[in-house]
Amino acid sequence: MRLNIIRNSIYVMASRFNIYSKIFICLFLYIIPLQSQTDYDSELKRNRSRLNSIKSEIDRLKKEISKIQIEESNVVIQLKMINEEMALIGQAKGLLVREQKILQKKIDQTNAELRETQKRYDDLKKLYGKRAVYAYKYSRVKNLELILTSESFSQAFIRYKYLRLIAENDQRTIETIHRKKQAIEEIKAELDKNLKRMEENIREKQREESNYLVRLSQREVILKKLKWSESQQRRLLSDKEAEREKLDNIIYALERSRRVREGKGDHAETAEFDFDDFRKAKGRLPWPVQGKVVTHYGKTRDPFSKTYINNTDIEISSSAGTKVQSVFKGLVRVITYLPGYGNTLIIDHGQGFYTVYSHLDEIYVEKDEIVGTGHIIGTVRDAVSLSGDSRLGFGIYSGNETFNPESWLK
Repeated sequence: MRLNIIRNSIYVMASRFNIYSKIFICLFLYIIPLQSQTDYDSELKRNRSRLNSIKSEIDRLKKEISKIQIEESNVVIQLKMINEEMALIGQAKGLLVREQKILQKKIDQTNAELRETQKRYDDLKKLYGKRAVYAYKYSRVKNLELILTSESFSQAFIRYKYLRLIAENDQRTIETIHRKKQAIEEIKAELDKNLKRMEENIREKQREESNYLVRLSQREVILKKLKWSESQQRRLLSDKEAEREKLDNIIYALERSRRVREGKGDHAETAEFDFDDFRKAKGRLPWPVQGKVVTHYGKTRDPFSKTYINNTDIEISSSAGTKVQSVFKGLVRVITYLPGYGNTLIIDHGQGFYTVYSHLDEIYVEKDEIVGTGHIIGTVRDAVSLSGDSRLGFGIYSGNETFNPESWLK
């Protein structure tokens, strides 16, 4: 008997439930939150922290440079300071480019979220509008009629519970619409904030570009002076030899750490990065930049100081601002500045092999980032040599050994 009453109640309300069922289903769909977003804020924070640290170093160098008078005795010192400042400005520009890319991704994502939320809001509002019209036309009388025409108390109670459920759903729908509207306003505010931040980022990069050009003109004056001073040229070469030892020590330290990890049986790191066999790529590596090799590997004679030097890398002539690519998949281990090498980046390719990229200006990757073959890692800086041309330094290391890069490039 009770089952028949319930069936009759459902049959009586079936036509009305059709429209309500649509509302229930759609409301459920619209309450589901948007897919979790990639957290770009932590990446922006990390990038900005590095940028602020570099800017502090730039400010320190500016103060030191301003104290030095342009005299023949300290021209080399001033040149080294200006080179370092320009390298740091280059790093700052690279970080600003990274920040622009992150902000653009965040803006694109916010726009997509805004469109999706606005669509859900409009659809929900439209759906509830239909529900409100229906309720206005029929609910007042029919609701009472449904209860009064019940065949039993049980049937009346079931219908009452059903009507109360509809009323509660109406209230939830109204609250959901309000929340969606508030969410839209919050998303618009976030979008506006990111757009303003992007505009400030562009202005900031323009300021760094201006500072860079000022130092570039000062450096050109100093380089012209050095061309006439053989003793100063020898001093520069001596300094570069010392910096080469520093670079070697950095590589040795990386290799020692790798062997310690291997000794402990820690192969998780290399397995995680799925390094290919670098040795098999000999003779098939892409060039980091297109250009002519102007400084070869091994013992060569410097045309200015007329002395012989032992090069552990090559220098490839290229235009300032040319994009530099990674020659093989690997992990960025080191980003540093070395006088004589400028901004220097070291990529670990596994099994003790490393590639070194020097004389960089802007750097677009960060430490511990995985890069693939052909990944753009930075740009070539302006001319730093006495010859007046821009060059990229490129070297290949394996443990304590160096290799002639020309025999590895295709």
